Amino acid sequence: MKGFVRTNQQVQVEWDRVNWTQVKHQVEILQQKIFRDTQKGDFRAVNQFQKLLVKSLSARLWVVYLTTEVNSGRSTPGMDGCLYKTTKKKLELVESLKLKKYKPNPVKIVWIPKPSGGKRKLGIPTIRDRAMQALILLAMDPEWEAKFEPHSFGFRPGRSAIDAVYHIWTTIRSYKGRKPHPGWVFDADISNCFDNIDHEALLTKLNGSSFKKIIRAWLKCGAISGIGFEKTEKGTPQGGVISPLLANIALDGLERQFGIYTRTGNYKKPSVRGGQDKNVAFFRYADDFIILAPSREVIVNYIIPKVKDFLFKVGLSLNEGKTRIVNVSDGFKFLGFHFRRFYRRDGTIKESIYSPSRERLDRFIRNLKVYLKLNWNVDVKDIIKGLNRRIRGFCNYFRWSNAHKAFSYLSYRLWELMWSWAKKRHPRKRGRKWIRDHYWMTIGNINWVFSYQGVHLIVPYNLTVQWWKRPKVRIYASPYDPKAIEYWRIRQQRAWMNRV
Repeated sequence: MKGFVRTNQQVQVEWDRVNWTQVKHQVEILQQKIFRDTQKGDFRAVNQFQKLLVKSLSARLWVVYLTTEVNSGRSTPGMDGCLYKTTKKKLELVESLKLKKYKPNPVKIVWIPKPSGGKRKLGIPTIRDRAMQALILLAMDPEWEAKFEPHSFGFRPGRSAIDAVYHIWTTIRSYKGRKPHPGWVFDADISNCFDNIDHEALLTKLNGSSFKKIIRAWLKCGAISGIGFEKTEKGTPQGGVISPLLANIALDGLERQFGIYTRTGNYKKPSVRGGQDKNVAFFRYADDFIILAPSREVIVNYIIPKVKDFLFKVGLSLNEGKTRIVNVSDGFKFLGFHFRRFYRRDGTIKESIYSPSRERLDRFIRNLKVYLKLNWNVDVKDIIKGLNRRIRGFCNYFRWSNAHKAFSYLSYRLWELMWSWAKKRHPRKRGRKWIRDHYWMTIGNINWVFSYQGVHLIVPYNLTVQWWKRPKVRIYASPYDPKAIEYWRIRQQRAWMNRV
């Protein structure tokens, strides 16, 4: 392999010449074998391939490459203050990634602001611990991808929040030949999920795993904050590479409470289940989940007790202040989207839509205001580029919804912001005509496009798409499945073609 030199029966790595595509491919081959054997139930082979993966040079090189060159936290040290910038240090880190005698350092605690207000505790491991967690994640992720419930979408490869909301919409919508879902919604919220997960309950789910000991060490390693060292008796630190997987493992089994499988292990659609499980549809993204039910009584008398009992066993509880029972006709919010069903006067369903929630739209506009206020005297082209980055991110997330009205409103508010900015930028230019001619132009059939020296501001309304044509992700498809390689290749190609 390019970048590897064999001397005296030992392999030396020339970091700058390593073929990272080939390294990644070798890791993926072992991950596919782990996934395949988990599906077969051959857990002895699974453990063997996992041990082989974490010991392999390719896997260790790959996680060090990701941790020190790709991930956004590559310049953020942990409590030891160590950064790995040079080739020599990176190769030393590769050699140090061995399970034998490994002992993690405490995480460094920092507080970051929440978008909705308040602060969230973030635990930052050292870069070496992050690399080790990424290495274990490579081995554990394909095993649990073969085990996870079908409607869990958060922090899983090949799935996103957009897939979750699209599955919800296809469940509540009505179309020819299909009986609509009754439309009662249990909108749940878990109190401080990451901070309260019971360690022993989580480790019990890892019985038989080769990595139970090292995960226990990460859970119990402690934290260092402004008040000194703290023991970690519960929870998984937000900021750890493996924390999202551990949270998904802790919450795995919640959907199974509602009879989703037959005796032979085949998935049953909500409409064909029996008893109180009939028409109970569950959707989860990380620690956020909703449950669709046939009536309010089923939610109160059957679903809520089951959910509370399950959460209690893993050390969690519902946030009663944020948990609601609503009907789809009244609307509900999930992952930044607003869902609602509209009826005709005769009581038949007119349409079911989901669109960007007003709170997320207003928050985004406030952020644009702050950006312009802090950069009002920066070069105009840099301002446009900074705004375009933010607009693209917002629109790429929300465009696969009924976003026409929201994007039209955003386009208008963006025009208002830029007009106000231009007047502040040029206080001596009294006439509106000068400002209009200096910054706005017509491109094609689009009027009033903010532009400066050939750099144009994105018009959000032009980014709307035929959102109902987005293909759903298959609930049992996994990027680790060697039989589904072509499916994921086409899906990824389509995703890149649809980005703006």
